[in-house]
Amino acid sequence: MRQIIKISADYFNYLARNYPVMCLSDEFWFFPRAKQATRFLNSLDCLDEQKIKQSILYVKNLKASLEKINSKDISLEAQIDARVLNQSMSAFLREFQQLKIWQVDPTLYLKIILLGIDQILSSFSFLKHDFVDNLQARMAQVPRLLNEAKNNLSKVPLAYLVTALEMIEASIDYFEKATFASKNKCAKVLHSLEDFKRFLIKRPSCKLFIKDRQLLEDILKDSFSYQRSLKQIFDIASEEYHRTIKQIVQIAKQVRPGQSWQQILFTYNIDVKDEAGLLELYANEIQKIKSFFKEKDIITIPERQNILTKVTPQFMQPVRASASYSSPITVDRREPAYFYITAGVSNNIHNEYIFVAAHEAYPGHHLLDSLRRRLKNPIRRQIESPFFYEGWASYAERLIDQLGYIDNPLQRLVGLRRQAWRGVRAMLDVGVRINKLKVGDAQSLLEGLGYHPGAVKLMIRHYLLSPGYQLCYTIGKFEIDRLKKKFSVKLGLKKFHQLLLEGGQIPFDLIERRMENYLCSRHS
Repeated sequence: MRQIIKISADYFNYLARNYPVMCLSDEFWFFPRAKQATRFLNSLDCLDEQKIKQSILYVKNLKASLEKINSKDISLEAQIDARVLNQSMSAFLREFQQLKIWQVDPTLYLKIILLGIDQILSSFSFLKHDFVDNLQARMAQVPRLLNEAKNNLSKVPLAYLVTALEMIEASIDYFEKATFASKNKCAKVLHSLEDFKRFLIKRPSCKLFIKDRQLLEDILKDSFSYQRSLKQIFDIASEEYHRTIKQIVQIAKQVRPGQSWQQILFTYNIDVKDEAGLLELYANEIQKIKSFFKEKDIITIPERQNILTKVTPQFMQPVRASASYSSPITVDRREPAYFYITAGVSNNIHNEYIFVAAHEAYPGHHLLDSLRRRLKNPIRRQIESPFFYEGWASYAERLIDQLGYIDNPLQRLVGLRRQAWRGVRAMLDVGVRINKLKVGDAQSLLEGLGYHPGAVKLMIRHYLLSPGYQLCYTIGKFEIDRLKKKFSVKLGLKKFHQLLLEGGQIPFDLIERRMENYLCSRHS
């Protein structure tokens, strides 16, 4: 166990020192949330080619040392630590060594710059004595990082290129209006962004290769420790989609006979007049759901949590959803969590506000992150798994309906449509790679859910950029439901949730073993 802890400390410290922004942001799931990164708030990540090669070698050596540990000689908890750590290292190596995202994805560099500056302005603004120095230091390093991007990027897939140019336009507008730094500092950043924009426009682009079956299988095996076949996953998602559509049709018949459910939802609008009202709507809903779960007492709600509802920063709107969550890195109460809302989006998307609040805040991401950051185990405290993370948040959405929080049939329709939407995303993620679903068919399914064709094209472009991530919502929820069915009768719902969450974001087969061990110890 000591050897595993030592390897993990070396791993976390190395990444924190060289990639502090990525370690402090949940935008990069293939990086740990390394606490040591808070020591490097005056640095932007280094993506020099030689430094990346050094990092790959360093992580490979640590991984080799970890794999020499005989699992038969250590406890179950140590086996879990070793597997979770190995998964994190595999994800890093896949992104940097196999996929070489630093050679194909210009948004990587832009995210580092923008999130790096935003971290100082928002999450760590409470560090008054270092605020100005850290901000100036990070802004001064923007030209260096964008020069690294120009040296590294070769052929850029068209989808990445389009997103990067959107980000640059939003960023330029953001820095032109910025009041947090001198005009001279902002001018240097603006010059670098304009120069990078010209560089990208001249770069040759290529189509994104999406039919890489082996890549998806590697992600499932090495990063999620998931053993179901791609066909099984597709079938689970397809069954979820079709079952959900049947539920939607049945409810719609009861609500307004003679109208399709798409027509019903199209005419359903929340009464919000402006941006301030929208933020208030979400903030109030978060508190209502929190109070509801406290009263139900089936999930422990940590106290002393601070979550602020804010408008999505303009420069992040091209890559963030209409609602998103940004977790703190520390347990310092002065560092807030942020619930971001993009106002003014079309297609009645904010009619989903109750389920979005459950997904992003309570009992979803915010609760889960609050618990993770308080874990005593240093490995599981700093490693997230999107398979568990998004699966739990999707489970949280259904839970509020199952427990009776939703009493409006129109809102039930909204929640079920979200469930069907995620089913299509999982079908797309897997289907295009095993020739079970064409992109055009996925587009038709999403349009059939009532989404505008223009929005659907953007959705699919975004989904295809993250293989393995889109299935996490539906399949992660499926595995939690399976465990719930197996254990909750014997454990009770509160104890089931406690055991599920207290072990960290670990593979589902290991959660199952932990629960089985608990039941055995209780009856021995």
